Amino acid sequence: MSVGWKRRLRWLPNALTIARLLALPVLLAWCWMADGPSFPFGIFFGAIALTDLLDGRLAALLDARTPLGRILDPLADRLLMICGLIGLLILSRFPWPATTVVLLRDVAAIGGFWWLARRGILMEIDFAGKVSSGFNMGCVAVGLAISATWVDTVFWCAVGLSVLTFMNYVAIAVGRVRAQRTGELPSTPA
Repeated sequence: MSVGWKRRLRWLPNALTIARLLALPVLLAWCWMADGPSFPFGIFFGAIALTDLLDGRLAALLDARTPLGRILDPLADRLLMICGLIGLLILSRFPWPATTVVLLRDVAAIGGFWWLARRGILMEIDFAGKVSSGFNMGCVAVGLAISATWVDTVFWCAVGLSVLTFMNYVAIAVGRVRAQRTGELPSTPA
């Protein structure tokens, strides 16, 4: 891709992230109006979730990684999951403990990433986190689309993966806070 095209399209990754954020009220409204799982509902959630993959790939391809994108993209991902999980709760699609565990993990992740950023520690989403997020989003999309026992079983696997990746992020964060306190990790301006 030529440098001129890259420069002209650098706005696209952040625009996709913002579009994902703007789709969230529509998703929540659909949750409130839905009578139960439906294929179009699951497809709509899945299409929104795919913008996460697309914006990241475009940011890398266009050399368009920005400070705004580093904050908005993971925030949009977590908020999308929160909206999808709320939808599953509204539809009584999965047992409340399963969705609540992932909801609490996402709320804690948002709060933790914000708290760390305020202290000059920026966390990156690692490969395990990306796999977990993709798996969870896929499970939510399928759960919004259909009602089947195998989906419930797979969702519980996603819950377990969520807990494991959250524990990984907590361990990384604790290590970085300790390193910062001992001067081994310099603070970055928040």
